[in-house]
Amino acid sequence: MPQPLTGLRVVEMGTAIQGPLAGVYLSDMGAEVIKIEPPVGDSSRFHRGVGNSTPPETQSAMFIAGNRGKRSVCLDLHAGAGLEVARRLIDQADVFMSNYRTSFLDRLGLDYDGLAERHPKLIYAVVNGFGPLGPDADRPMVEGAAQARGGLASLCGPADGLPMPAGATIADAAGAMQFALAIVTALLARERLGTGQKVTTSALGGQLWLQSWELQHCLLTGHPLRRAGSHMPNIRGPYGVYRARDSGLFLFTLVADSAWQPFCAFGGLPELAEDPLWNDAIKRMGALPDAQSDEAVTKVRAAMRRIFAHRDTEAWEAFFRGRDDVIVERILDHAEVVADPQTLANEYVAPMALAGVGESQVVGNSVQLSATPGSLKGPPPHLGNATESVMRELGFSRKEIDQVQAHAAQARAQFAGD
Repeated sequence: MPQPLTGLRVVEMGTAIQGPLAGVYLSDMGAEVIKIEPPVGDSSRFHRGVGNSTPPETQSAMFIAGNRGKRSVCLDLHAGAGLEVARRLIDQADVFMSNYRTSFLDRLGLDYDGLAERHPKLIYAVVNGFGPLGPDADRPMVEGAAQARGGLASLCGPADGLPMPAGATIADAAGAMQFALAIVTALLARERLGTGQKVTTSALGGQLWLQSWELQHCLLTGHPLRRAGSHMPNIRGPYGVYRARDSGLFLFTLVADSAWQPFCAFGGLPELAEDPLWNDAIKRMGALPDAQSDEAVTKVRAAMRRIFAHRDTEAWEAFFRGRDDVIVERILDHAEVVADPQTLANEYVAPMALAGVGESQVVGNSVQLSATPGSLKGPPPHLGNATESVMRELGFSRKEIDQVQAHAAQARAQFAGD
């Protein structure tokens, strides 16, 4: 079955999450993604993370997540013919993508102007921490720094405590989503207009895009939102996290009038349903423009905590099951998420054999196309698994291939010795 990006070649120079994760999406949609790695490999190969007892030969979770389905070409770009291999490979590519700093790419001679002169239809795509312009355009970035700079951390954590970073690489992943979208948009523009171009985005920009509503609120009102602990900063009323009697947690968003009385009764406090402060949905959401709304919001949240504490998690799940007049979900941990029937039904995780652990699972592609669906292209590559075959495709001789591989091996040995 045809796939949307079949026939396109992408050359990636990326590390960690923001660049490589965008490359995974392009691979899933049919593009051939060739990853250029330094002699010691992408550093994310070696990030073991927390609680990782898998065999030493197992590739890291970060590397698997961001590099499945790619081919690896291992080159020493600072010596021998390695840089010429990279340039010739890019000459035959549709896209060159990287999350390396622009100053580094420029020093290598892989700058946009030089490559575009050789290949006018090339899509040259770079993503960084803080955007292509401004005083910090080339500033190094890690996830926590991006969340701090982009304001996300300011909204996470207890209302009366320190800000906290989100528990996932939100800024990196947001940048990766925007990066993949930008590349596909540029490819469509080339198809329609016949021209290549430079594409840029950033973790800061992607993160701001994720916070469009919250930032627009600040722009509109002049008042930045503040942390609200287990509640959403820009949503009033009962919306928030509540603890059942046995410590199970629920994210409760909305309850219609038809469910309010049964909910209070099941929670052991039927009299709360009739309190004039919150006896209809408008009042419970704090939507009335008066001081009484503030009082209602504070008190209804306290009442909700009492109601949820009356029953165990299993009882609440049984009560909510099948009701469409209440929006509530038990908070799942990652082990529960990947085993969730809804996750499995949509193939958001998929089986794959991985080095070191054998048959396992990976996070799949969440975009489903009815006529031209994408697919997972296999496990992440071993370092340099395609160096020889790619160089042969590019017309390099046996002697040149051996020289390039020898230079990479020498640099790898030097690094190990150091």
